[in-house]
Amino acid sequence: MKSNKTFLGYFALFLAIWLTMAGVAIVSPANAASDVIVIGTTDSITNLDPADAYDYFSSNTLVQITHGLMEMPVDSTDAVKGPMIEEYTVSSDAKTYTFKLKTGIKYSDGEAFDAASVVWNLQRAIDLGGDPSFLLSDVVDTVTAVDDTTVKITLQKPDATFLQRLTYTVAWPVSPKSLPQNAIAGDPENIPAGLGPYKITSWTKGTELILEPNDNYFGDAPANKKVIIKFYSDASALLTALKTGEIDVAHRQFGPEEIKEVMSLPGVEYQTKDTAGIRYLIVNVDAHPDQNVRQAIAAAINRKDITSTVFDDLNDPLYSMVPTIFSSHVDAFMDGPVQADVEGNMTAAGYSTTNKYPITLWWTPSHYGTTESDVASLIKQHLEDTGYFTVTLKSAEWSTYVGQLSSMGFFLLGWWFDYPDPSNYIDPFVGSGAFSLGTNYSSTQMDDYINTMLTNTDPNTRKEAIINAQKLIAEDVPLVPLFTMIKQFVAYQEGVTGVVLEPSENLHYNTITYGGEKGGFLAVSPLIPMLALLSIVTVYRLVVKPKRR
Repeated sequence: MKSNKTFLGYFALFLAIWLTMAGVAIVSPANAASDVIVIGTTDSITNLDPADAYDYFSSNTLVQITHGLMEMPVDSTDAVKGPMIEEYTVSSDAKTYTFKLKTGIKYSDGEAFDAASVVWNLQRAIDLGGDPSFLLSDVVDTVTAVDDTTVKITLQKPDATFLQRLTYTVAWPVSPKSLPQNAIAGDPENIPAGLGPYKITSWTKGTELILEPNDNYFGDAPANKKVIIKFYSDASALLTALKTGEIDVAHRQFGPEEIKEVMSLPGVEYQTKDTAGIRYLIVNVDAHPDQNVRQAIAAAINRKDITSTVFDDLNDPLYSMVPTIFSSHVDAFMDGPVQADVEGNMTAAGYSTTNKYPITLWWTPSHYGTTESDVASLIKQHLEDTGYFTVTLKSAEWSTYVGQLSSMGFFLLGWWFDYPDPSNYIDPFVGSGAFSLGTNYSSTQMDDYINTMLTNTDPNTRKEAIINAQKLIAEDVPLVPLFTMIKQFVAYQEGVTGVVLEPSENLHYNTITYGGEKGGFLAVSPLIPMLALLSIVTVYRLVVKPKRR
């Protein structure tokens, strides 16, 4: 019997050790496999229909699942041919572009990539008239399939920006079988099938989106086997997810305080890069038809107060819609606040400190980070401190916000270029018929400037038109530039590689991988310590503690 008890004791000891080791293995994070990358964001997807996707995260998601006729490489803002294009030619009158497609390429749903599918996508985007459709409809006359591998695009007139326009996802083809022809889709029930390294295998809107390698992809397979995108309510929740190891990469949007904390976290790396992003106020001219009132609004705002108070000088005041990265930038708006201009304009408009102008300022809580409420509150303070305005603040989440741009009247927005040309900071807002962003502004003089900057190939003539357009915006004030965005910022766990911030501001996921075991806090199953404790007690009773005879 003694030998049996000894055997049982040692067996119990072995079991205790085994259970302890098993417990360690069992409690590893759910995303511990190094070929699964988890990306966290507070941004959101509006929809994934290329014909209507016109916000950053929607377009950046489309970049993962398809390719364009023209694209921007990871190291520049040049327009270069997409990887499924054999070659392209331009006619002598600069009005006809002919694209030769590579053969044998399929969309992720198995449908053939051919000229007919490219024509279907481009014509559909023009016909449906979604938010980014003007990038094509403003310049394209006809799109035809010459044969199975040749697409011919004829323009209404020469356009100096056409190839760059094609770098935006409105022109990136998806399988005609994956979206309806006559309606905007791109929701979880209508997921596009593209040409890119990934396909979407699961999408719970506002919660999670899963990307897995596209088995039909004609290029190199992604460095990872799966990408999980998790959506968080605010920067604080995103920061917690990064600190606990719940996510591998945090991309958009941290505020200044979170950025500072991330920079000091052990085991976390980060990158920053200059941005072409700007922030501004839309002043809907239908809602605020008096030019004097609009000029007074512009004169009342103290940009330096916003950048220092809210952003701790991590960004810069902006005095034109065209940012300073372009040589054609001019400080068209004055360095406010200028009370004399406020008083002069409001008096001319018939308002006084006893007859104040009521205005509602809209903002969105999470799309631009947790600082947005502070920005809105400070603008309200600037306007009301003049004595001529009463301001009511209202907010809506991004999905609702973007659906009511034409009706809000006075609201905060941000902009990243569709393509890297200064005209793209002017035409979408104030060009003839450019009403999707809510200015409801039109001007024959502005249209003349825009026509020159888009069609004239002489750089000096284009530059003059761009400068004149900036000055006219400052005079008519359909919008008010405020500040540049904080630099691009991405944080990731130590051991994550392949994260590249690009001048285009896209973040490609297919190069991201993990070089080691993932960290984070362990959540031990209660069964493991209970069994381990029972084994240890058994060891004690059978081996250590002698029994009475």
